[in-house]
Parts: sequence; C-alpha cells; structure tokens
Amino acid sequence: MLHPSDLIFVSLQFINGMLKRMNVRLLVLPLLLCAGLRGFSQSDVDCKVVLDQQPYFVKHKSDEKDMALKRDIEILKHCGNFDSVDSAFLKGPMLGVIMLQEVRAGKPATYRTIVDFFTNFRKTAEYKDFAHGLSLYRKIGQKIVRLEDWPADQELFVRMGFTVNDLEDFKHFLESSEQQGATYLQAFSRYMAELEGMRVDKDK
Repeated sequence: MLHPSDLIFVSLQFINGMLKRMNVRLLVLPLLLCAGLRGFSQSDVDCKVVLDQQPYFVKHKSDEKDMALKRDIEILKHCGNFDSVDSAFLKGPMLGVIMLQEVRAGKPATYRTIVDFFTNFRKTAEYKDFAHGLSLYRKIGQKIVRLEDWPADQELFVRMGFTVNDLEDFKHFLESSEQQGATYLQAFSRYMAELEGMRVDKDK
C-alpha cells in the first residue's frame, strides 16, 4: 500500500527529476495542454454528479502527455478544493499510482476516490512536511545564490536527499565564478549536467 511518506518521496523525486533534466518541454506542457482543449468552464461541472464518474485517464489509460488529462486535473482542482500544494501531485503517473492503490483496496475508480484520498492525506504530518519542502523549493529555486545564505538554503537539498558529502561538493561548485549571479535552479542544473558529463566520460 502506498504510504503518504512514499508519496512524498515520489513527488520530491519528480521535482528533483525536473531539476535534473531542465527539459523545456516540461515547462511548456501546461500551455500545450490548455491550447489543445476546448474551454473548460467550472460552471459546466456539477461536482455531485462528476465526482462519481471515472476520470478520463482511467478509461483511456492516458498518461501525463495526453491532452485530455488536463480536464481531469481541472475537475479535481475545482471539485476537490485542491490548493497549490495538492496540485504538485496532479501528474498523470501520480494519479495512476494513487488510483491503482485505492481500487485494489476496494474503492471505485472515480474522481471522488482521489478527492477522498487527499482529504485524508491533508490531515497527516507527512503532508505538512511535504508542504514545507515544496515551499522551500519554490522560494529557493529562483533565489540568487549567495554563499552567506547557504547554511539556511541547504535545507532544500537535504530534503532532496543530498548527503553531507553531496552538500559539500555542491557548495564547492557554487563557489566557482561561473555560478555568480545564477539562481539555485540554474546552478543545480549545471551541477547535474557536470556530474552527468563525468559519468559519460567515465563510461567511454
């Protein structure tokens, strides 16, 4: 069974993966989804009826790239009162994992099942911990690197799984002149690219 702490780990790994890849397509995906759909109007949705229906991604085995998944996400946000923290989980793979777990536990494959899952999840200490980690990511990601702030800023990277050695190595990387004026997001992307390059060279 998927424990809330596992959900947090998967979500932080998703965020970490975004930072690693810095794939522009991930950044423009929401725009493409919006452009590919007919207008979604909250006034068109009767939550009492819709919540007991199967989401599109269940009926059609869609993934995160499927344009119609956008409508599922909008319905969940509207009818489930999802906030910006909850929305971090609203990705095709994550919704699929949650739904599969709940269906195996005997619950119907409906929007309401996902909403109920998050209603219970919000009450846990793990959810509050994830919310704090996400706020750190949003705050620090666009922050200009300042070594004097590193003792406080490193908390985000600890939450992302950095060991003591990783922290020291990354700090050393930040000390280089090339990283002056960069945001943590930019610096981390360069750091991961450098590590990846070292692995490629080593494999040759």
